[in-house]
Amino acid sequence: PGRGSGVGLPGSGIMMDDDEKPKAKKDTQKLDTLDDSGNLLQTRLRGAVHEKGFWHRYVHIWLLDMPNAAVMMEQRAASKTFGGMWNCCTGHVLEGEPSLLNAQKAIEEDFKVSYAESDFRFVFSCKDVAHFGGLTLKQMVDVYVLALEKPPRIAAVAIDREEATGVKYVTLEQLEGIYREQPSDCVIVSNPEYSSRLFRSLHNIVNEYYKTLPQEDSDDERHNKKANQLLDTITDDGVLVEAGRRGEVHRQSVWHRAVHIWMLDLASGNVLLQQRSERKKNFGGQWNCSSGHVKMGEPCRPAAIKSIGDDLGLTLFEPDEFEFLFQANNVTDTGHGHSLRQVVDVFCVTVPSPTSYHQAPPLDGLQLAAGEVNAVRYIAIDELEAKWREGKAVNPEFVIPDNGDEYGQRLFFYLRQKMRKQGIAPQLTAS
Repeated sequence: PGRGSGVGLPGSGIMMDDDEKPKAKKDTQKLDTLDDSGNLLQTRLRGAVHEKGFWHRYVHIWLLDMPNAAVMMEQRAASKTFGGMWNCCTGHVLEGEPSLLNAQKAIEEDFKVSYAESDFRFVFSCKDVAHFGGLTLKQMVDVYVLALEKPPRIAAVAIDREEATGVKYVTLEQLEGIYREQPSDCVIVSNPEYSSRLFRSLHNIVNEYYKTLPQEDSDDERHNKKANQLLDTITDDGVLVEAGRRGEVHRQSVWHRAVHIWMLDLASGNVLLQQRSERKKNFGGQWNCSSGHVKMGEPCRPAAIKSIGDDLGLTLFEPDEFEFLFQANNVTDTGHGHSLRQVVDVFCVTVPSPTSYHQAPPLDGLQLAAGEVNAVRYIAIDELEAKWREGKAVNPEFVIPDNGDEYGQRLFFYLRQKMRKQGIAPQLTAS
């Protein structure tokens, strides 16, 4: 699969500016015209091709965020045909050129980013007739999918304002809804063959990608049989019922118990975050506090002590230093067709401590669990809260529950309360 720079999450649009290109120059581009069967006729200027309704070659490029099963859509610039409407990245195929080359050019021109030929998957060709502003546009469309494991974040995309005025990710389910409902602000290809082949291709690519992922959440689960651990399961009404195997509980989105442990440095107002290993299936490469499951019949505090000790080697905290803050019901989309539904007991440990750590542990002194934790960092309370408020769509590199508003409000209230008791205002930046 292709690799870009960061992940993005569905439904988050942003407006951006870049350099301009005169429309007149494009009208003088030369295009190959075709007969109804796709045979080459002759070369004509692009403006004339549009005005006279000749068949010509065209490309559609669907940039696919494979982990989140979402595609990028762009809002076409007002000066273009179908101006102000949402579509995938598109472009004309110039005289004598292969469509793949023009697919690459379209992505580079619209988004100022280049991808190798091997990143583009040709999926099908389709004829389409569209009508706009008195024009009849007849296009032989070659459809490509730019399938990326690490697609660009919305905030990192530099848009050519002559081509588009905004971009956003939509899930495949949302895109299918767009084609069913046909809203007036979206470009819909009228040929029914297009949508059926497009969705089949996109789903096949995503399913192929999912098959390459580990079936359990981490190396530790696969090799040490964590997937067979028994967890207490809970009904939607909060009633404790029978135990379930961890792997099945995850895949079936069953409510179960978990712990979160936030370590707060009272001297600076920073909290410790850990980056989950890229090898983990769920939320790989994303930042979160230390967390863990509560096994069948196990109290939550021992689970919290074990989790931060196993993940980071922080074993000096006394049991009574793990302060219970609150309990939350978290639902978090894994991006793999199911959600983690967890009843989370949230704990906090603070440093400096007279009984354990006399100062914030240095990052290079932590013992990161292989296959579980990639990296660690300190982050200011204000900065972390800002990212939670912006949400997962803007900050896909952070684990943020789908229903995380209440969790975040309570967490940051308690963290700030602890800082106030120390007479220290939280800092705006982290070390």
